[in-house]
Amino acid sequence: MKPKDKYHHGNLRNKLIAIATELLSEEGAHSLSLRKISQRAGVSHNAPYMHFADKEAVLAAIAEEGFRLLSVQVETAIKEVNKDTKQQLIAASSAYVNFALEHSNHLQVMFCYYNPEKYPSLIEVSQTSLDQLFKIVQAGQKDGTLIAGNPHEITKTIWALVHGVAAISIAYESKIILPEKKSAQEVVSTFVTLLLNGLAR
Repeated sequence: MKPKDKYHHGNLRNKLIAIATELLSEEGAHSLSLRKISQRAGVSHNAPYMHFADKEAVLAAIAEEGFRLLSVQVETAIKEVNKDTKQQLIAASSAYVNFALEHSNHLQVMFCYYNPEKYPSLIEVSQTSLDQLFKIVQAGQKDGTLIAGNPHEITKTIWALVHGVAAISIAYESKIILPEKKSAQEVVSTFVTLLLNGLAR
């Protein structure tokens, strides 16, 4: 006998995304399937297909949710500091690492390749999160805080550094990077400051 669909049609999609996100932590993206999701949700095997064409569509939905959550956390962090470029970059970077630690399941699928024609809203929201950092870089160049140069390259350099800190923090905890630091924010602050100051003598 097939399990009865116990979720209202309107919220089943969100429930399936939440369950799929949980399964990511248990088995990873490669083992995720719509059948496993439906079993965990207690709905018929066909129920997920009302909302998702396939497994990739589920992963894209998780990724989109992740980028939206990230954008909110970064925006909130930026608003809590003054308009000083360095402080905003540290705040945004710290928010990124904190998001990664809190939502590592989302992060593992956020930077996979997704066809922009199939998932335009995902591509749009992912760009929005990067634009937050880009705007800080542009403002810093305008007021002379940051060097002149291609703002896109500078933005992606900062993002690559912070993403690296986030990835290592998830795998080994941030203390392994700089053991003397007490928090992920202190680690991020150190790295961003070094990047802004430059390493050349």
